[in-house]
Amino acid sequence: MAKKIKSPTLNFDNPNILLGQKQGVYACFLKINKKTYQGVLYYGPRLILKEKENILEIFVFDFNKEIYGETVFFRLAGFVREPKNFSEFNSFRKQLKQDCYKAIKILESTTK
Repeated sequence: MAKKIKSPTLNFDNPNILLGQKQGVYACFLKINKKTYQGVLYYGPRLILKEKENILEIFVFDFNKEIYGETVFFRLAGFVREPKNFSEFNSFRKQLKQDCYKAIKILESTTK
């Protein structure tokens, strides 16, 4: 899906590491190669693609590198919203922008 929406994401092989967490969108901090980043994490099924299985993916702000095989640490900073379905990808893109804005506000408040 990341290629369809033109928003590269880090896709994790084991979404069960968040088992027990509420499904949805979160603001998060990440550590990749000893550098800290911020992003928006999604945990749940990709409803727009009619998928039923949970996925775990993170859109990292200001990041555009290939990191296959690298270890990535992340920490949830705050809940943004529950999963919701979209009738088309333009609606999803608009929501992603809103999610990023809300996540930035959460991340700013946790670093003060």
